[in-house]
Amino acid sequence: MTAEEIYDRYPEVLYPGDLKGVPTGWLGIIDQYFQIVAPIMEDTGFELVTAREYGGGLDWTWTSMLGAMTHERHAVLDREDTLLELRSYHTCPVCGRRPAFGWQSGRKIATACEEHGVGERIEREAPMTRSTRAGFVQYAIAADDLVVVWTPKEEGR
Repeated sequence: MTAEEIYDRYPEVLYPGDLKGVPTGWLGIIDQYFQIVAPIMEDTGFELVTAREYGGGLDWTWTSMLGAMTHERHAVLDREDTLLELRSYHTCPVCGRRPAFGWQSGRKIATACEEHGVGERIEREAPMTRSTRAGFVQYAIAADDLVVVWTPKEEGR
């Protein structure tokens, strides 16, 4: 997968140069993201603001015309943005392999597979968790999906 192929597939939501800060190994997860997001965001003024590696994960932000953001679109984007971010922490930015892990080399933290990791592998005590409208979620590598681990309804238990 190349950036040019992604630009060709999704010209309605991407401008040339939007992906210049994205490592090659993450282009596959960006393609997965746009398979879901591009059709619902067509003709909404969707525009990528930030797309780059930062602190071992994908720093990804976008903007759209306020009036175009329906409840349905916002819910889909909330889910897909979270999935994209968590996928980036488990996908090697060099080769695209999963699973990938955090690596610390000096003051730098990066994500990489065993082959491309440099420094000391970071062992997490607990999986990464993100807060979403559905509740708290974690990324399930085997299922390549988000798993809800807590919902607000469970608070009274």
